[in-house]
Amino acid sequence: MKHPVGSGFVGEIEGLGLVDLVQFACLAGDDRKLSVLSEDNRGVLYFSDNEIVHAEFGELSGEEAFYRIMSWPSGTFSMLFASTNVRTIDSSWNFLLLEAARRIDEQYKDKATTEDDSQLPKVLVVDDSRFFTKAFIKLFEEQIHAQVVGTATNGREALKFLEMQVPDLVTLDMTMPVMSGDVALKHIMIRSPAPVVLVSNFNDQHYSRVMDFMRYGCVDLVAKPTSPESWNFIGQRLQYLLLNVKEFCVDNVSRAKQLKPVDPEIKKQPEKKAEKLLLILGGLGGMLELQKIIPALSYDSDMAVLVLQNMYPGIVQFLSSYLDSFTPYATKTFLETNEVLGGQCLVGNCHGKREIIMSEGIPVLTGPERDDDLQLINTDSLLHSAADIFGAALTVVFLSGVDQDIKEGMEAVVTQGGKIILQAPDSCLLPRSIEEIRSLGMEECCLKPEEIAPYINPLF
Repeated sequence: MKHPVGSGFVGEIEGLGLVDLVQFACLAGDDRKLSVLSEDNRGVLYFSDNEIVHAEFGELSGEEAFYRIMSWPSGTFSMLFASTNVRTIDSSWNFLLLEAARRIDEQYKDKATTEDDSQLPKVLVVDDSRFFTKAFIKLFEEQIHAQVVGTATNGREALKFLEMQVPDLVTLDMTMPVMSGDVALKHIMIRSPAPVVLVSNFNDQHYSRVMDFMRYGCVDLVAKPTSPESWNFIGQRLQYLLLNVKEFCVDNVSRAKQLKPVDPEIKKQPEKKAEKLLLILGGLGGMLELQKIIPALSYDSDMAVLVLQNMYPGIVQFLSSYLDSFTPYATKTFLETNEVLGGQCLVGNCHGKREIIMSEGIPVLTGPERDDDLQLINTDSLLHSAADIFGAALTVVFLSGVDQDIKEGMEAVVTQGGKIILQAPDSCLLPRSIEEIRSLGMEECCLKPEEIAPYINPLF
């Protein structure tokens, strides 16, 4: 009797294992498709002529996909009469089941001596490149010790996965077929909010589009690796994110509004020393908030703005160029030595050692800006030196994720008459650090990012 393709049963049977289902399908001899859904994963097995002929799981196919599917302890299934023209498995079903049993035994032995996978951070990798997908799976599972629970080749596949499970972290490619990264990110932040890291190539041609991903709600940006050294950098950055990801409050994050470009003709070249200083320090989550603050600042030819943001190496120049398009302040990246001039905004990474000194009557920011220096800046030293020079004309803003010991520096700011403003913890991606600073009781106020510039403008 020939069964119509697509007919069959969908359901779950308590106490029935995958081995029983596979044996039944093989012994039946029909063309069948067994779809299996576990807590974190989806897989498909095809049967024909009493054998297993094809298996699919994410990017995997063939025997490796079969073994991964067979390792799932529980789930739901649907078994339909269906056929496939693809054949990726030639081994007999008896051999496959025996090999699957052997691998499961080894897996349980390994788990007895290693960290429980249930405690590992869970990651979804979204990239249309098989090469990068496989490389990221290896990076997460072998170097970072995270569990890749799914992969997707475009934004639509990612959204389908997120309807079933929200992982701890999503890595997202920018340019993909079917649904691009930016469209997918907008949907993710509305339908299934999750911490999303953009993984893309950075260059002068599309840095503006890359930075827009932060405006849409990305928690961080990293460059696609191009060398063994860059793989090391991205591994360290992703590991840093995963160390904090359990404390991320994605629901606190709100998109930045569409920014209005500033006519470059109205920009003035800074010429005189700054009489006032606005110092902004940001950690994880801070890069998004900068887009709500810097463009909203009123221009003051007597005030300099210094931004130190903890970010992936190499992004500084693109962030400064992006901000420069939307503010009347002349914005550029830190050099090793920088005169602190009124009407200027300097942007740098929170790495290395920085302090402000007086040189020939002009305040100068000193210290190297090196992409290969991942040591966080000595913020106490920077705050002490800024307070000594600017006194009551100093305002310091701490944004989400600031991760340094800054008690003594804050005391110096307050003692010299300076002001401290904190981002409101309930608007932070990573509120813990701000709550710790707030417990010191030295801030003038806590404000949402959209409120910070309007509050600062009258101060100066």
